[in-house]
Amino acid sequence: MESNEGINSRLREYILKKHGSINAFCRATGIKYPAQMTPYLNGNCVPGRKMLQRLEKDGADVEWIMSGNKFRSSLGLGQKLMISHYRTEFEQILRKAKYLSRELNEAIAVPIDAYAVLDHDTKIDGFSNAFEKFLDYPEGALINCRLLDLIHPKDRDNVIKMIEQASKTGYVTDFVSRFIKANGDYMDVEWCLYANTAPMSENMEYAVIARKVYT
Repeated sequence: MESNEGINSRLREYILKKHGSINAFCRATGIKYPAQMTPYLNGNCVPGRKMLQRLEKDGADVEWIMSGNKFRSSLGLGQKLMISHYRTEFEQILRKAKYLSRELNEAIAVPIDAYAVLDHDTKIDGFSNAFEKFLDYPEGALINCRLLDLIHPKDRDNVIKMIEQASKTGYVTDFVSRFIKANGDYMDVEWCLYANTAPMSENMEYAVIARKVYT
């Protein structure tokens, strides 16, 4: 990981070049007290998710600030969207895709019934409400639930193997599995998983999109 000293130097450089002062940066990004920036600029801590979101919205090259590397436009769209500080955009795009799939009656339309972001242990870490509605669970019931626990026991071994493979290759992996609903019944679900390394971490995280299989 890049040293705090390098990060705080690039952060200060960005702020002063664009805004001219720390106070001006705070006004532009909605930070109430400029003193809140002191730990970042002194190198006592590194920007977390909220600060990265502020910087990104302000137009900063977050990758350069955090690692010293310029943003690599050669990265695929999926890789850019799946990392943690892009989750808001990820949700918006999925919502649009779901809406468009209803509006467009085309052979290539891909309806989406549910989506989620999973942590390295396949626990639902984001957008659990989509899967809760999909499987008829009450709101909040699936927060931090392992996705594997929702899959039929006879389907799990194959899913585990495929997730391990996806974690190594970074490819999008497709499945058809039986998911347990709130009432105990199982439903056939077609779903896909995208694996990527979480930013500033060696752990994997996953994005999942699912739809019901109609027979």
